[in-house]
Amino acid sequence: MPDARIGVIGLGTMGRGIAEAALAAGYRVTAIGRDADSISKHVLDFSNFLQKLARLKRFPEEIAAHLPEILYCSSKLEELENCSLVVESIPENLKVKQELFKQLDSTCKLETVLATNTSCLTVSQVAALAKNKGRILGIHFFNPVTIMKLVEVIKTNRTSQRAFDKACKFCQSLGKTVVSAPDTPGFIVNRLLLAFLSEAMRLHEMGVSAEDIDKAVTLGLNHPMGPFKLADFIGLDTALYIAKSMQEQLDDPHFTPSDTLTRLVKEGKLGRKSSQGFYTY
Repeated sequence: MPDARIGVIGLGTMGRGIAEAALAAGYRVTAIGRDADSISKHVLDFSNFLQKLARLKRFPEEIAAHLPEILYCSSKLEELENCSLVVESIPENLKVKQELFKQLDSTCKLETVLATNTSCLTVSQVAALAKNKGRILGIHFFNPVTIMKLVEVIKTNRTSQRAFDKACKFCQSLGKTVVSAPDTPGFIVNRLLLAFLSEAMRLHEMGVSAEDIDKAVTLGLNHPMGPFKLADFIGLDTALYIAKSMQEQLDDPHFTPSDTLTRLVKEGKLGRKSSQGFYTY
């Protein structure tokens, strides 16, 4: 069992997934939420969820039995002071992330590696206000965290080799396969994914059905899921946000969101989470 405490900031879908994976691997976890009220509710829901998984044999029972001893939650960043590694997983607001890393840099011990789980901002942007940039990098998990095997680790031109190696070792201890990704908008996977989705949506607007495009991709390219089912799974609002962000950062019209995607999001059709997107669920 690893003798280390991991910090996770944000208890949304990704934050909870990262915390679950770290707990299952034997780490102690300090989770940080917005305020005392929200953190109490999130922790209760999260603990009940892990206990349910343990009963279903999908989470280690011996760890679930000791959750109060290994899962600590707070709304104070000072509680992260002695963590070995901290992963931020809050909404994609650059100014908020920059201020957070400035605070983390002044709060955590110098040996602590600070990581962002951003999916579309560059790590250099996120680290801009911090003094000790050598310990800041990106650790990009994929949803659902406990199932997806890949993690992109992003090293900036200021990240130390020590921090990079420590982050890779942490990810590997969770059973993940690590790839080193460049510090560019979208990194590897999302940059390719958004280009792929953009082309699929252009074909759709030319009159090709979403069903036929998905069939062509799954059977012709041997993908497990077509682009439209995948977009619905990711969340059309998330896909739209990433596309807009990459288009702005790269100044490349290729990533300009399609009219159809923009319209569906405006209508509240966000994919699986709203029961309707390109498909009805």
